[in-house]
Amino acid sequence: MSKSIGRGTIVLIISGLICKLLGAFFRLPLTSILGIEGIGIFQMVMSVYSFALILTSGGVATALSKFVSQARARGDFKKIKCLLKTSLLYCIIFGAFVGLFMFLFSKQIAFLQQAEAGSFSYKLMLLLIPFGGIIATMRGIFQGYENMLPTAISQVLEQAVKFVLGLSFAYILGKNNVEEGVFGAFLGVTVGEIVAIVFLSIYLKIKIKINPIENKLFSGQNFLKAVIPLSVGVSVLPLVSALDSFLVVSRLTVAGFTSVFATQLFGLQTGVVGAILNFPLIISTSISVAILPSISFLDAQLSNENENSVSKSLKVLWLVLLPLVFGICVISRPLYSLVYPSLNADLLNFAVNLTYLGGISTIISALMQFFLTLLQAKGKFNYCMISYIIGGVLKICSVIVLCALPSVNIFGVVIGNIILSSTVCIMALLKNKRKISVHFFDLSLPLLSSVAMALTVNLFLSKFNLSLIMQIVCSIIVGGSIYIFFTLPISWEIIKNILDTKLKEKENRISNQ
Repeated sequence: MSKSIGRGTIVLIISGLICKLLGAFFRLPLTSILGIEGIGIFQMVMSVYSFALILTSGGVATALSKFVSQARARGDFKKIKCLLKTSLLYCIIFGAFVGLFMFLFSKQIAFLQQAEAGSFSYKLMLLLIPFGGIIATMRGIFQGYENMLPTAISQVLEQAVKFVLGLSFAYILGKNNVEEGVFGAFLGVTVGEIVAIVFLSIYLKIKIKINPIENKLFSGQNFLKAVIPLSVGVSVLPLVSALDSFLVVSRLTVAGFTSVFATQLFGLQTGVVGAILNFPLIISTSISVAILPSISFLDAQLSNENENSVSKSLKVLWLVLLPLVFGICVISRPLYSLVYPSLNADLLNFAVNLTYLGGISTIISALMQFFLTLLQAKGKFNYCMISYIIGGVLKICSVIVLCALPSVNIFGVVIGNIILSSTVCIMALLKNKRKISVHFFDLSLPLLSSVAMALTVNLFLSKFNLSLIMQIVCSIIVGGSIYIFFTLPISWEIIKNILDTKLKEKENRISNQ
């Protein structure tokens, strides 16, 4: 990977890990405050909020990242201010419209979800959705400059405020009833977005000097042509999640589960297992965000360095992704027992089995993100949107059919996720014309090493009777050591390439002086 991609990826991975940890730790006490049923309601509202946010501004950061980087490559800096103003106008107007709709029909939305206790929280969407669009706009500008630090810092600030105030408000208000507790949690989310906006605004004012507007019509039209299909495309995933919140509980009752237990299973899949399995996706998301402006910049300069950067990025993604997924799966039982001690035996077994199947979905989803980024860098926005829509339709059909089967039940959600990500990944591979050269050895060795690591850790856990925390710590040490040892040839090659790149950059600076 190039220096900018590597640095940006590392910054985003670190911030992503911090945010995921804060998110996971946020759900732990929140589950205790609201209960399993309450966290299920929180997740239902969150799924609809996520869909609305991504529908209104999901493609904004990606579109800005691409167009700003292209403008920089061509030396056309006068278009950037137009892109900023166009994006802000688009996000505020569209976000306010969607937020107002959810404000006015909050009771009806909650009723359709069979989660009336979430109705009051939907009124906050009038603020949350436009604020989210403003944040996406400013992050997209910075990403177009290949500066991932403001995105990283704002993400951590947002999550930290949500963690502190969300839990505080949920605890204070939740003493009365679940509805007010859920509202308190979302009130913390709202304040977190305000803090992020303030930070990004100050950083943007200080660090980036944007020139006066020129050729406004051209930049605005191109931005809208990109952001609309991008937003529609990426909104398919939260839309499907939102539809899950409407469909899954009712389909599980058809399978023979009570409404309360069905809600608990939904909360388990989305709020517990989903939260843990989202950790490996930090790697793919960070690489995708970092590589997009770099590829767009080099494409605009007609450079041939792209293929090399893409191949190395995929190699690093595969090397880091597999041990994380396999590791989470193999230690899932002691991990859930430690983190969620209130889970009974039935729910714990569900969580472990959901994690095993969900690991497959996580790996395919990471590859899907990567290959779609390559298409977005080429401007194939409409094709990406079509791919998402086809995959989303297949996922919804799968959930409707499979979750109603007693033998499949909640696992139908995970199977649907696999079908969705596999469909989109295959379509992206078929469309991608960019040459990607990754040796079979670089793909097979991490996979075999991950299998060896998982088998060894599983044997270790079965032979030694340790406390839960010692099981987890020792498993990480043993498994990590085995994986690092077996994949040392690939790791050393990557480190060597990074050192060589830095040496060449240093020699170039000296020669230029």
